[in-house]
Amino acid sequence: MRLSDLPSEIICNIALHIPTANGITRLAQTCRRIYNIISAEESWLFRAFVQTKFPAINTPPFWKDAACALTSRSRAVDRLGVIGRFVILPKSITRIGIQEETRQDNPTMGYRPPIDSYETWNGQSWADRKEVLAWGAGEKLLMRSKQSGKQPRDDWILFNDVDEPSSHEDILGLHVLQPEHGKEADIENVIFGRRQGDIRHIALSITDASYEYKKTFRTEGLELDETDLMHGSNPILCAQFLQGSTALYHTGTDAEDVQPFAWIRPDRSSRGRKAKLLSSSRIAVATMDDKNSLVISRIAQDGIFTEDTIGISSLDVDDKLGHYTCQAISAIAPLNNHPLAGSPGDVFLAAWGDRAVRLHDLRSPRSYETTYEDPTDDNFIYSVRAFGHDRFLVGSGGNALIKLFDLRCTSYSYLEAQGPRPKAPSNAPIAHNHGQYPSKDFNIFLSAQPPAVFHRHITSRRRRVAAYPYRGPIYSMSVPSASSPTVYTGVAGGLIRLDFASTDDLTGPAKEWYDCNLNLGFDAEMKPADGSSFFTVAGYERPDPRDLTTTSKLRKQHGSWNFELDGVRRNVVTGWDHRWEALEKPGAWRRQDG
Repeated sequence: MRLSDLPSEIICNIALHIPTANGITRLAQTCRRIYNIISAEESWLFRAFVQTKFPAINTPPFWKDAACALTSRSRAVDRLGVIGRFVILPKSITRIGIQEETRQDNPTMGYRPPIDSYETWNGQSWADRKEVLAWGAGEKLLMRSKQSGKQPRDDWILFNDVDEPSSHEDILGLHVLQPEHGKEADIENVIFGRRQGDIRHIALSITDASYEYKKTFRTEGLELDETDLMHGSNPILCAQFLQGSTALYHTGTDAEDVQPFAWIRPDRSSRGRKAKLLSSSRIAVATMDDKNSLVISRIAQDGIFTEDTIGISSLDVDDKLGHYTCQAISAIAPLNNHPLAGSPGDVFLAAWGDRAVRLHDLRSPRSYETTYEDPTDDNFIYSVRAFGHDRFLVGSGGNALIKLFDLRCTSYSYLEAQGPRPKAPSNAPIAHNHGQYPSKDFNIFLSAQPPAVFHRHITSRRRRVAAYPYRGPIYSMSVPSASSPTVYTGVAGGLIRLDFASTDDLTGPAKEWYDCNLNLGFDAEMKPADGSSFFTVAGYERPDPRDLTTTSKLRKQHGSWNFELDGVRRNVVTGWDHRWEALEKPGAWRRQDG
């Protein structure tokens, strides 16, 4: 019996086992009958494809476009198709609040930008979506609201309510409330906190260029270190203070003066503590103590209760590193969108002071499941961010370095698609990648020279960045959604945008679809249409930590988007994006006598 003679139910069942979205499309092209069957069940088939291959990623019900967008990003990450741009403020920007200020000090460094972003779909297609990006630029708050699709719109806001700023007025924590919190469409609600301990909820009107203070969060006069926000029906705000105390607030209250509903106070003043909300009912606090360096507590109506503690002695760390080095936890990131994460807050990443990132699973009897290390860079880790459902990014404390790590256990890969994920027992390791999945452990340098207009509209006396490539830390990172190909990174004095998109997608025969649905903002010559400054990135593959002989070779991107056919074919075979220059053949390391 021929394939085309099979009943439609069997053909649909066959389509469910096809590992790629392109494979389903090719099956529909085999004959007219199969095309009619696939077309009739298209929405159902692509929905099953997205939910099977990309578990735990919530998308709007535009299933075919969602499958294309997610497979495109997966393919780009596998092939390291990355585009780097400096975020440049436009000449025309809406100013809200105080227009002119007098600087009270002269900082010697650029500001460290806290970032938050989100995207939401508000139309009848994948292209109809709104992306909001906000960051703290010293004492100022900058925001971009971009609407894509049939009614495109791009609004920029600069807000300032300080007339005599100093470094004590710098914004250290910033969070944009998302649409499910019941706000109006043209108003963005932001919670931000300044170093001096002033934490406020403000509503910014894009249409009227106005603002209104909604709430003030009481801090007992303590100096702020950073903040965290867990979204939900009643979002919880966490404030970590410089002296070591941690305060928790309900942001959904109607009160204008919001008092903490819980405090976590150290026995003595302890700088360097780190607090992170793992879920709406669980918090992790790095205590800087030898026995319980990481304390996980349950958040309840009647208080905070300790659930688990992780000490240095349980990490199997070499004694030569010293206790203080390892207990200095610098970043924590929950993995609630991981396919095997279980309940929110069960699984998270922690960057310990020995420059290793460990994956912790609170369902497991082990103190950690696996370790992610970089043998080539020993800088302190400033930030960790989950990316998609199978990777995470690390921001290094120097060399403008972004590190890409692979989380996959049984998950989707464009190059080697896997079947449905099995259910792992609670005491089984959650993430191991022993070479059975195609991945590149890669470090990306963002050490490009910022353009002259990088600090446009930031007119205070804060010292300008010198005219040489950036070499500093990656302070913060933000991803608008679990399906977004974009990562915003905070560097000293501004933002760098990274887009994971393959060159052959953006310039190939399906270019119009990617232009419309990904909307990365490139014109016909692949130049940024929004004025952002495009630059080529460089990077290298990290060797295995146990490999002491392999030398990492620097790779660079082509400055041009035009490629010869031979080069395109070569990169397809090697698995690299077209824009990466081919490495030279290794030279002879030993003299040969003729």
